[in-house]
Amino acid sequence: MITLSITEANVFKALGDFLTSVLPVGVTVVRGQQNRVPEPASVDHVVMWPLNKSRLSQNVDDYSDIAFIGSISGTTLSVSSVLQGTIAVGLYLSALNIVQDTHITAPLTGTGGAGDYTVSPTQNLPSRTIQAGSKDHLQATQITIQVDVHGPNASDNAQRISTLLRDEYGTESFINSGFNIAPLYSNDPRQIPFTNGEQQIEAKWSVEVVLQANPVVSVPQQFADVVEVALISADRTYS
Repeated sequence: MITLSITEANVFKALGDFLTSVLPVGVTVVRGQQNRVPEPASVDHVVMWPLNKSRLSQNVDDYSDIAFIGSISGTTLSVSSVLQGTIAVGLYLSALNIVQDTHITAPLTGTGGAGDYTVSPTQNLPSRTIQAGSKDHLQATQITIQVDVHGPNASDNAQRISTLLRDEYGTESFINSGFNIAPLYSNDPRQIPFTNGEQQIEAKWSVEVVLQANPVVSVPQQFADVVEVALISADRTYS
């Protein structure tokens, strides 16, 4: 099973939390390109629109060779000992007679080592060696999002966004999001008139926010536990 560490939803969640933290109470922050969703009822509101993604570097590849002794009862994985590596949520497991696509969904008493974890799907597996090897492909990505600021206080709110995003305050805010996402820069706010459904012009200022996200695409990877090295007679074998 191929997994992605940072989804588009994670990026919008991190940016949305930042915007909510710097804007006055009552300003609604929503994502654009949503069908059958009316304009927010609050007078002052913000709409986030995805614009583009750009690769910043070649892939950085890493390998994780994880093996442990464990058993599964229902949705509980009980790990008695770890042979190598660190157990984490999201790992896909392989072992003799294990159900396909079995993966760890949450920790119970385990914190990366011996202990209990929740897995899916439900099954019963006697104690044996379980592997969870993977190859991780990191692609540093530049993501541009247009932030449209609406309402009578749009100019002031856009000023708050553009100022704090290009400051240590903004960097710290994204660190606290828990995702590998950071602000790079934003352009200066631009005033763009907006015509509503009643053909009335409303104030709107637009700020292009540029972020860097480092999503990792993980694919299953098998590792050799034992390697047998022997010599052959080249002259006899390849005569």
